[in-house]
Formats: sequence, structure tokens, C-alpha cells
Amino acid sequence: MTENSQPPVESNKRGNIFLKILKKVNFFGRVKNITENNFEEKKNIDELLVESLNTKRLPSLRQMKYLPRFLSKKEKIIMRFSVSAIIICLILIGYIFLKNNLVDKPAYGGTYTENLVGYPQNINPLYAQLNEVDRDLSKLVFAGLLKEDASGQLIVDLAKEWFVDEAKTKYTFKLKEGVEWPDGEKFTSGDVLFTIEAIQNPDYKSPLRASWTGVQASIIDEYTVQFSLPAAYDSFLTNLTVGILPVHLWQDIFPENAELAELNVKPVGLGPYKFDSFVKDKQGFIKSYTLVRNEKYHQRKPYLEEITFKFQPTFEAAVESLKNKNSDGLSYLPQNLKDQLETRKDLNYYFLSLPQYTAIFFNQSKNNALADKKVRQALNLSISKEKILTEVLNGQGQIIDGPILPGMPGYEERGGETFNVEEAKKLLAEAGWKKKEIANSAGATATTTEIETDGNGLSKFLYKDGQELAIQLTTTNQPQSAAIGELIQKYWQSVGVRVTLANVDISKIQKDIITERNFEALMFGEILGSDLDLYPFWHSSAAASQGLNIGGFRNESADKLLEAIRKETNQDQKASKLKDLQKIIKDELPAIFLYNPNYTYVVANKIKGITIEKIFSPSDRLNNINDWYIKSKKGFK
Repeated sequence: MTENSQPPVESNKRGNIFLKILKKVNFFGRVKNITENNFEEKKNIDELLVESLNTKRLPSLRQMKYLPRFLSKKEKIIMRFSVSAIIICLILIGYIFLKNNLVDKPAYGGTYTENLVGYPQNINPLYAQLNEVDRDLSKLVFAGLLKEDASGQLIVDLAKEWFVDEAKTKYTFKLKEGVEWPDGEKFTSGDVLFTIEAIQNPDYKSPLRASWTGVQASIIDEYTVQFSLPAAYDSFLTNLTVGILPVHLWQDIFPENAELAELNVKPVGLGPYKFDSFVKDKQGFIKSYTLVRNEKYHQRKPYLEEITFKFQPTFEAAVESLKNKNSDGLSYLPQNLKDQLETRKDLNYYFLSLPQYTAIFFNQSKNNALADKKVRQALNLSISKEKILTEVLNGQGQIIDGPILPGMPGYEERGGETFNVEEAKKLLAEAGWKKKEIANSAGATATTTEIETDGNGLSKFLYKDGQELAIQLTTTNQPQSAAIGELIQKYWQSVGVRVTLANVDISKIQKDIITERNFEALMFGEILGSDLDLYPFWHSSAAASQGLNIGGFRNESADKLLEAIRKETNQDQKASKLKDLQKIIKDELPAIFLYNPNYTYVVANKIKGITIEKIFSPSDRLNNINDWYIKSKKGFK
């Protein structure tokens, strides 16, 4: 080897070592088959060195800014178009995703105002059954062990769970712990026991007393109560929806003075809302009543922050207020007034069925003529129920002849119209009621201020033993009720009965008329409730002044059937017993059953979240009020 040949050999040796390294490394981390022979053909060694030292798969943003320097004009145009297309596609994908997944969700806040006809008197679960306004307010202020959901099903409220023994005579309830009254006091079994015992105490004069007859309530521990029944009672659980009173506030109030307590107008309960304020007019009537959200509520708090009820003397005034946008809703819309709201296009109408019958109840102790069954039968036959339905109710309802309503076990379609004037006159004649001759011997009609004539020498109305057949018919002063009253007056007078109408203010009908049984014939509506139990309305134990047996009906056979119906769990047997009960009531005729009305609820469409599937009482329209909302926010499904 010569001296001149050695350096190239050394250089080749270093090149060989470097080539071995390059064979092991590349940009993608894979071994390249780079041989000594084809190395120069594939890449320049400098490029390969840079590539081998770059450990990242993708160029950095800093590197990307130099990319245009290496692109041709055509490549730049293609690149810009591609980037624009990608951006547009991403925007469209984002829009579609948000459209399909982003929705309006309820947000807290907002005020709802509703018109009610009437005035609050006792916002107290013990007495609320007697006044529709009180029922509405009590529904929001108080909570029971159980409650009804939007579909009318019973679910837990203050109760955590309950157990029933095999005989269905012992009901044990576990209460929710950690529940507080608005003033911070703890809710316990003592509150439940006090409420039930108050209902059962005759000194409190609660109309619910009949529903709790024979039930023994007892405390097992601080959060457990037990109810013992004398016999199985199929609908007992419905009783447990009654609102619970705070014993620490009521225990010092004498039962005899309970109806006078301030807590009846400034109630304290465990419901979703609590009392805030009210405004009275110069006469002392409460004109508006405001409730605010109960921040200590034991379930999810309602979305609406505040609810204000405005009390109107008549449905006309209530409709006018709604028409002028002074309120957002109306508790009940009579069909004859619906046209007045045509100018307001932002209203939603909810058409609901209601287990209610409107009837004429007879107080036989106030008018001896009504004690005669033939007279009552004649009064029934002289009324055209079909005309009442078509001319006054615009067909919104169903004609009935007894207390069993459509949908109840034992209900049967009526046979047809019972209107029969001639048969009515015949029955009155059989009962001894006849027109009185008032013509003198010359055939001239005698002049008298006491007896009206029919123009043929006879009295216009019927007499018996010198006594005129006269009845006072009492109803509320609402136009629909007054219109029906005038029709009935016309029908009864057509068969010789003098009828005077007494239209009483709706705020006074309960206290002055029903409670005192101060009427001869009363046209009034009774709501049966979710259990469709006729016991409180027709059992003799409820015939006292504070009971719901308005006509004072007493019948031993009917009492036994009512007691048996409560215990019956077989629906076929229950239906059979109810049919037997209806036969007794239709035969004795303590009341003339007129119709089962439809119920129309009106609310502005700004109120969202209303889901009303079924109601058993007008106040049930508020069952899911916790879900109602005005304000909203965006959120994902």
C-alpha cells in the first residue's frame, strides 16, 4: 500500500460506519434498505441526515409557515380550496351537532299570575275541602305523606317508603329525614300525628273527619308512623295526600278557635311554595295573594320564583282581566265566555274531565213540601237536562241521573231524557197539591195581592191545606249558575211551583249557606276526588253541618253499602255495590243530579313545562307546577 492510497481507505471506512447508521433510522421509524450501491441514487446524504435527525412525524406550526415557499402557484390554489372546504365542513358538522343536541332547558326565575274566582278563607288542609280557592293555595303551601303526579298516580312526598300488611289494615310509613319547616324546625312523626288527630277531633270541625273514622294513628319512632284500620279500605292511601300541619305552631291554639287562627291566612307548610304577602281591599277581602319559592323544599325546587293569585268576584271579571293581560292564566273558563278571549292569541287551552257532579240538593228539614218523595220526583221530571246542557253549557258536559260518574265502577249509560211535564203534574196532584179556585160567584176574578191567578179563575201555583207550594232555589251569583237557575225556575213554575231565586256571592256560599245548611234547594257542584269515594258525601256520619253530605241524606242500607264499598278490593263486586247504592239514591231522590261538567284551564303560552294528563280536582292542575318555567337556558340533551 502506498502512502497516497491510505486516506481514501480511511474515508471509506468512516463512510461505511455512517451508512450502517442510516440503514437503521428514517423519518417514519422504519428501517430503510439503503445499500452502499443505491445510496446516491435515492437521496443526497445531507437530506438523509436531516431526515434522520427529525424525530416528529408531522411538521410543527413554525415549520408550516415556510410551506408556501416550496409550493407552486397551482399547488397553493389547491391547498387554499382544500383548507376552505375543511373549515366549511367543520362548521356544518358543528351546526348539525348543536342543532340536534342543544335544547332549551328550564332556568330558575319568573313570576306567574293567575285569576281565581272567589276569596281565600282557610288556607288549611283541615278546611280547604270546603273552598276551591283554599284548595288551590293549600296545594302549593302544604305537602302530605303522598302526592299525585301529573297522571294522577300516587307517589311519595314527605314519606320515604311505606309498607302494608297482608290484611291491608296496617300501613307503616317511613318519613324523609332532614326535612325542615320554613322557620327551621325539624319535621317529625309528631307533626303527622297532630294533623290526623286534629282531623278526627270534632272540635276542629273538619269536613275530612268522615274519611278518617276508625283509623288509629300512632308513632313508632321519630320518623315512622303507623295507621291501623278497623277493616281493609281500598282507597285509604288517598287520605295520605292531606297536607301536614306544624305541631309546634298549632299545638297552643284551642281547637274551638282553629278556624279563627292567623295561620289560616298566613299558613306555614312544607310545600314547594310559602306565604309571602297579600293585599286586601277596603272591605277586608283579600284581592291578591303572593307565594314565593320555598328554599327549604325537600324535593327539587320549582323553577318559578313567585306565584300571585288575583281574586275576582265573577268569571266575567276574571275573563276581562285575562283578556287585558293583567294575568297569565285563569283557573276555570266557562264555555259561554270563551269567545271573549279570541283577541288574545297567546293562550293555551287545556280541556279536562273532572269527577264532579252538579246537583240540586234538598234540605227537607227547611221545607216540609220537599219531605214528600212525590214532590221531589215531580221536580226532577219537570227539568229538561238536555236544554241545560245545550243552551247554557254549550254541550260541554254529560247528563247524569245519579252520583256515579263516567269512568267509575258501576257507571251505566242513562236510558234517555226523563223530562215529562204531564207526569210531574200528575205526581203533584197525587201528593195533594192542586190549584186553588179564586173566582167569585159572578165568575169575576177576585182581586188579591196574595194569590196570583192563571187567568182562568184558578191560582197560578199549587196549594195544599191552604199552603202554597213554594221553594227557594239557592245558587252562586255566577252567570252560568244563574242562567241554569233561571231555567229551573221556569220549569218548576210550569208545573205550579212558585220559585224564588237566591243568587249568593261565591265567597259566602260555603260559610253562610252550606255550613249552616241555610237553604231549601241548593244547586251546587261536588268533586269526588282521586279515590272517587262517595262515603264522605252520602254516609249519614257526614250529614252534620261541617260534613260534605249537604242534603243530610240518611239511609241505613246506603250506609252499609258505602262501608262495604270502601272495603271491597274486587272491582266487579265494587261495581255491583255501587249500582245498588245508586238505585237507593235515585229512588229516595235526596238530590236531582244534573250534569258532569267539562273543565277548561287557560294559561299563557309563555308558561312552559305544563303536562296535565288527568285531574280529580281543579287544584290538580297544579300537580306538576315544580316543572313549570318561564326562563330558559341552552344545554345539551
